Amino acid sequence: MDKRKLAAMIDSLPGFSRPKLRLEQYTTPGDIAATIAWTMYMRGELDAGWTADLGCGTGRLAYAVSALGGRAVCIDIDPDPLEVARGLGLDVALCDARLPCVKKGVKIVMNPPFGVWRPHADVEFLRGASEVADVIYTIHKYATREHIEKVAKTLGYDPLLLDVAVITIPPMYRHHRKRAHKVEVAVFRLSSRRP
Repeated sequence: MDKRKLAAMIDSLPGFSRPKLRLEQYTTPGDIAATIAWTMYMRGELDAGWTADLGCGTGRLAYAVSALGGRAVCIDIDPDPLEVARGLGLDVALCDARLPCVKKGVKIVMNPPFGVWRPHADVEFLRGASEVADVIYTIHKYATREHIEKVAKTLGYDPLLLDVAVITIPPMYRHHRKRAHKVEVAVFRLSSRRP
């Protein structure tokens, strides 16, 4: 399977049936999920251990990791999208991504809330991930990239900007007035400097 086919496969998966604004639930596009999983695959990071998809929603990042031979678990505080992930054959765990219920040593993939509706939610996810992972793949609003890089360094990680992409959000919530809202995002790989 190549990266383009992986992206198309991810885009064909079900999204949120009842997205919750307070959790900033939006569907991760297939091309971004494929970029993360493909990078992990090319670096040999899928060969051993588990990958946890924090705030997984419907499990698209975990599914991309699994499609390339990795072992992944979906973690979310909302049971509704976890049912979608379970229906895709993924392992799921109901818990708060800010206090991950996984052992240290996992790799993390995540598309956290951007902190629009709950300020600093993105940083809370980073802190939670830093408690258990040496490698974190994460998606953030491009406008906040310098702040995210600074937070990552404070947490003991070297940030690498993997990609700049656009997420197109359809009108999902009452306040959405546009046919499509485009959000420029930064995709990071954070590697721990800890011994």
